[in-house]
This record gives sequence, structure tokens and C-alpha cells, in this order.
Amino acid sequence: MLFLLLGCNDFDSNSGKGVLLSLYEQKLPNSSLIIYKFAYEGDFVTTSDYTGLTILDSSIRFARDKIERLPGYFFAAKPKPDFLKMINLEVPNGMATARDTLLTPDNQYSKRVNGIQIDVNEYKETYGTSFVTGLMSYKFDGFKETTDSLTFFDVTKTSGGTELSSTVSFVKGNIQIEDSTDNKINYIDIDQVIIQRGEIYKPAHPFDIVKNQPVLGLATYRFYPKASVESSLFSDYGIFKKIK
Repeated sequence: MLFLLLGCNDFDSNSGKGVLLSLYEQKLPNSSLIIYKFAYEGDFVTTSDYTGLTILDSSIRFARDKIERLPGYFFAAKPKPDFLKMINLEVPNGMATARDTLLTPDNQYSKRVNGIQIDVNEYKETYGTSFVTGLMSYKFDGFKETTDSLTFFDVTKTSGGTELSSTVSFVKGNIQIEDSTDNKINYIDIDQVIIQRGEIYKPAHPFDIVKNQPVLGLATYRFYPKASVESSLFSDYGIFKKIK
């Protein structure tokens, strides 16, 4: 078994409860709070990986025993220091049915984590396969970052089902930078929960397009720079960056 170890003095990589495979952080403006995205390898007792998001004050050293996992995986709006609006996608019993997929939340609730108010909407994933969800890849030739959003310019599609405008913007929160050891951008992933009506392929008829069906799922837009870009050109606010 290959164990991936991350060496860093700023966080606890193991704590004896499975190996920390990856750790990202994004900061919140005018706040000492940090949102972490973590992934621990399953240990000998729990075979599945332990992944999720948590929020801690910058004065607290990240460690597994400090984690109180946030109740959602994706942000429905830009994160704020005193309020998070989150969204979850679930597959009932491991397989969605036509009755499970609705355009309204299956469950709504609020929770406080480390003193932060969090509102969560939960949905059941799409019954069937859609063109507008899944991984889609693009290239870009420029960008602009504001306090609320990240905009890409001269965008061209390389794979996937969704065409984007040559200039496209995304609200901060679900943006993640993947860079090399010398801090060059490999690509930027942006997750977006899709809640709309559209065309799907149903499992019973995988080659027949069915129109005007509920589509609930995750789209990941992956942007590759056409030229070399330093990750330091992007701020730490509202954007997940890897802790190396």
C-alpha cells in the first residue's frame, strides 16, 4: 500500500487515525476564520476515506481531533464569516429513482459549527445521466479576481457537454487551485450544483434523450491556463489553495 504523506509544521498530518491525503484552505475577508477542505485515508477500522470541510480560527493548529465537519460539501453562496449557506447532493440507498429527483429541497435545516450559523439545503441526485453535469474542461487566456468572484477570459472548451461564454464568472467559495511544487497553476476546478430542467438519458433507455426532466447534480468546470500562471496571483480569500 502506498501511503501519501504531507510534511508541514502548520498542521497535524496523521494523529494516528489515518493518513492525511490532502488539505486545502480558504480565508474569509475581515476574519481570522479559515475554511479547510480535508481528505484522510481510511484507517484499519474505517476503510472509507474521511473527507469534508471544517472551519477553524487561524490561532488553532489544524488537527483531526479539532475537526467538526460542516454539514454540507458545497457553498450555495459566497461564504461569510458569520453565515454559511450550503448545499448537499445525496443518492438514496446508493441509486436514485425517478421519484427521488425533485427541483425542491428534500430536507432543510440549520446548524451552528464553531459559532457559525449554517443553513443547509439537501437534494436527491438526478435519476439518469445529463450533459450539464460531470467534469468539463476548458482553457483560458486571462482572469480577473474581485472580492466576490473570479472571471476567466478567452475561454475555449476542450471536453465535456457545456459550452461557456468566452468570458465567464463564478462566485467565490467552490473554487480550488491545483498548482505544482514551484507554484505554477496546473488547473483550477470550480464546482457548481446544477438544479434545473434539461435533457437526460434514463438508465432503462440509455441511448434515448428525454427532454424537460429534473437535473440535480454536480458540474466541475476545470480551467487550464494557456500560458504559465503563478498561483500567487490569486488571493487566499474565497479560493481553496493546497497547504504544502
